[in-house]
Amino acid sequence: MTNNLVTGIVAIAIGGIYFITAMLLPEMRMGDRLGPKLFPSIAGILAMLSGLVLIIQERNPAKRSKKADFGFVKNKEVWFKILLTTVVGIAYGLIMDSLGFLLPTTLFMLFITTLINKGRLVQNLIIAFLFAVISYGIFAVALKLSLPRGFIEQLLPF
Repeated sequence: MTNNLVTGIVAIAIGGIYFITAMLLPEMRMGDRLGPKLFPSIAGILAMLSGLVLIIQERNPAKRSKKADFGFVKNKEVWFKILLTTVVGIAYGLIMDSLGFLLPTTLFMLFITTLINKGRLVQNLIIAFLFAVISYGIFAVALKLSLPRGFIEQLLPF
């Protein structure tokens, strides 16, 4: 199996799962008639189409990629960082409803920046804090979108 073939199969599988879960989202009776299904549906379809294009390209010998080697052994530090980011991202999504937006987002960004930008704790803290506050300001305050409200958000006057 080649890189493109494996990547194409994975893209179709993940895109299909994403599309199916998007279709399971509840229908909206008020507001935007397109509801919350449009963007995830488009993303799922695009992922499946991209995977299909990669698989079709593999049939052309001139465009065939090399034998699949994702470098799990050679690049184990990079793959470990990807695994850590995935696990922490899932945990972030699970705790956000109960703790609100600001605290989990700051902690998640602090983890990610520390993983990428080692040895610069003050800089990472500033980036993490500003990202969370600016994101909250844009989405919750300016655009009036609903973000999870925790104990910190309850203290805010808006």
